[in-house]
Amino acid sequence: MTARPPIRSIAVLGAGIVGLSAAIAFTRALPGLAVTVIETPDDPAALTDRLAGTLPSIADFHDRIGLRERDLLAAGATHRLGTRLSDWRADGVPFVLAHGERGGAIAPGTFHQHWLNARRSGKTAAFDAFSVPATLAAADRFVHPSDDPRSPISGFGYAWRLDPPRYRDLLRALARHIGIIPVPGVYAGVERGSDGHIATLLLADGRRVAADLYLDCSGPAAPLRSALDTQWDDWRRWLPVDRLLLGAASAQIATPTDDRIAVPAGWRFVQPLRDRTLVGLGYAADQTSDSSARRILPAGDTVVPLALGVRAEPWRHNVLALGDAAAVLDPLADANLHLVHSTILRAIDLLPGRDCAPTELAEFNQRSHRQAARVRDFQAAHYLPTGRTRGPFWKRVARLPRPDSLAHTLEQFAHRGRLPFYEDESFDKDDWHGLLLGIGMIPRIADPIASASPSEAIAATLQQLADATAALPARLPPYPAYLARLERGR
Repeated sequence: MTARPPIRSIAVLGAGIVGLSAAIAFTRALPGLAVTVIETPDDPAALTDRLAGTLPSIADFHDRIGLRERDLLAAGATHRLGTRLSDWRADGVPFVLAHGERGGAIAPGTFHQHWLNARRSGKTAAFDAFSVPATLAAADRFVHPSDDPRSPISGFGYAWRLDPPRYRDLLRALARHIGIIPVPGVYAGVERGSDGHIATLLLADGRRVAADLYLDCSGPAAPLRSALDTQWDDWRRWLPVDRLLLGAASAQIATPTDDRIAVPAGWRFVQPLRDRTLVGLGYAADQTSDSSARRILPAGDTVVPLALGVRAEPWRHNVLALGDAAAVLDPLADANLHLVHSTILRAIDLLPGRDCAPTELAEFNQRSHRQAARVRDFQAAHYLPTGRTRGPFWKRVARLPRPDSLAHTLEQFAHRGRLPFYEDESFDKDDWHGLLLGIGMIPRIADPIASASPSEAIAATLQQLADATAALPARLPPYPAYLARLERGR
């Protein structure tokens, strides 16, 4: 076996949420690693460091770096069960996307196929009425899921709604605790070795930073990673939002539910924090001017342009791009920070030697691209024609082309309600079912296994489940009371 020198040092360009997360995770995973974090001026086009939304997978990342629930509560975070989509369909009926199974096993076959059969007969409630977290979210209730699989409040996940500046401060404190002290600096350039690797990172004040591995966490401009090449896969032909107006409004009552509201020019989002409410408007720049966007969202004060897409090779030579330096997506599905965390953990799990062998980097890049592409597909699926035609934005999105992988997914689901397997999925089958059925996509052919069960018996079981699920919120305190109890226990 040939001995390979290991990576002993890393330099991180950028000390926002992305950069600090990476520095802490690498330090936790590799004792003895020398870590230098360069705190560059914030990039106004960087989006991930500004966002509050997360997915349930954030719990795994926090476990890896040593953050607990009480730490997050102290930093102003609140629990998030789901997202309510309003005015997304022609009938205007809102529905809630939440994580976790719906209904469970009620007979041979999958639950959603039994629901579809009942719906075809006109004998069942809406699909999200069988989701415990969706029902709780709609009623502004929250409870931690039970470890008892027999409990009606087991089998679902929850995410966190972060207060970005306070979460960054929490990461900074954790970094300091484990010996990472960011140093201010302004990127000025690089020196490259004969092998193409970055030999030295140059700062504007003349300092030189040398490391085995460089992480570009500086934002979409990605000057460090772009010093190697500027290849970028543009996804704007599939995703219509290329502009985001962000702002803050007065505080609302605490809720575990975020809102996405379709408007003629695009969609708005509402995310209540402890002391304020984050609001935003996603729109297309060639249809809606920034001044028009501000009239739609008077609380908006910051416009962020979005070059939606992905870097085909986030890791090239000894430079790894993370966050907006690697992939730019709007926050429709709250997957931005999820992709960051997944990429960091993948980099650690597949960490090559100091030579950063191309074969190893190719595997990392392929997996990272697959994951980002499936998140893109999930977001693009939000724009499937639902009969909504009010406004130029929605008329255009009804005619958008679809990536091949999404077209394959939709073809399979529209035929018999089945989802094809894709590696490195971020959203599981329950997530896809919730979205596709929520927007009204009904498969053409009934599933033969589910159809073998007596329809009247299935309808009665579904009614019992819907009634039991609907009764759960009345047994739980409102979320502000539950949150206050957790705060007292902290």
